[in-house]
Amino acid sequence: GASGMSFVDTLLLHAPEPVSVTLLDKREQPGGHWNDAYDYVTLHQPARNYGVESTALEAFTQHPEKLASRDEILDYYRSLLSRWGEAGHRVSFVGGAAYDFGSASYVDASGSRVGVDASKVVDARYTENDLPLLVPPKFSVGDGVDLIPPNQLPARGAGEGRRYCVLGGGKTGQDAVLFLRQTLGVPLDRIAWVVPHLPWITARDPPSPLRQNTCIEFIASALEAHAAAGSPPSALSSSAFLQSAFAKLEEEGKVYRLLPGETPTKFMDATLNRREAELLRESAPSVIRGRGRVASLSSTGDLVFADGSELALPWANEGGRSAAELTTYVHCTAGAFNFGASAAEGRRPVFSSEGEITVQELFQFPGFCFNGAVVAWLECQRGLSLAQKNALCELPPPPEEGEAPPLGPVAGQVGPLSAGHPLLVS
Repeated sequence: GASGMSFVDTLLLHAPEPVSVTLLDKREQPGGHWNDAYDYVTLHQPARNYGVESTALEAFTQHPEKLASRDEILDYYRSLLSRWGEAGHRVSFVGGAAYDFGSASYVDASGSRVGVDASKVVDARYTENDLPLLVPPKFSVGDGVDLIPPNQLPARGAGEGRRYCVLGGGKTGQDAVLFLRQTLGVPLDRIAWVVPHLPWITARDPPSPLRQNTCIEFIASALEAHAAAGSPPSALSSSAFLQSAFAKLEEEGKVYRLLPGETPTKFMDATLNRREAELLRESAPSVIRGRGRVASLSSTGDLVFADGSELALPWANEGGRSAAELTTYVHCTAGAFNFGASAAEGRRPVFSSEGEITVQELFQFPGFCFNGAVVAWLECQRGLSLAQKNALCELPPPPEEGEAPPLGPVAGQVGPLSAGHPLLVS
């Protein structure tokens, strides 16, 4: 995936001596989660923010805003294998393989077990995205309810008065609503969109200078707004400090809010241009907000929320048919950055004394590719001890212990600034 390919590329560029790399992946080709992404997905930031150190992704996309498509990204990662070989690097890729850490071996696509004699084992699965295609919803689903991942939207179409209920307000949900409106041409009165927490949206097309703020600049904006307001002490213990920065960035055209007049409470760096943001704002009559998360879909298609309240969709019982008979529900609630698989394994150091390296989320922004490259660059620094390398890989504090929320963790909440806040860690 993105983390592993970035690690290998930077390792090949900076290793003080020649290295040999075997890349294993459960998928048949490189590209990680892009193999499982929905067909209409693109990067939501320009391609220059993504990819590996040696090769610019921008050269592989035809999009006017350099928003590389799923197929372009997969082509890019396939080409890297060829480029590494042409440059004389010893890199082999084994698709359809599952590595067994306990026995230092892997099982290939044919079912054969192959031993591995490696001086270092790099686990780049730790930040594997949770995708609706692969991660089932946390809410229960009644019999007969038509619930699909966004991958299946293109095949459904808008014919025969089909209604849609999109569950989830993150980037996947935003993409689904935009696809329904722009590509399938579904009228607004046939869409319901459940948005548990209104998000701040990063502007992909901010005014000159044409770039987005770094995390440090964001904190600086918060400090400036805080000082301009007279530095009220109470702001630091509430969301007011960070919200003042978002308000300032909104004035500068660098962030958008989904619904005018309503203050967002969440930020996960979902990125849209002004035209896309305006199209989503037009969807305001279809947005179901302020009720929290859906806990279940009843067999009649009603929404049952975590607080026990219920809501029938606007077209329920139209023509004597239940909402479940009329509606396709779109599961966009997986929480891409929950990293469900690794969360179950527990925290580990990036560099271990047993020769294992675990690529992790050192920086939430700019993300996977950068993290993989940083960890590889540190691995190449022979003058650093194991302890020094780990000290430079300061990880966010582990989540508080306790029973996991039944509907999954809530990420990106705009709350008080604390030592473990993602914007500070980044």
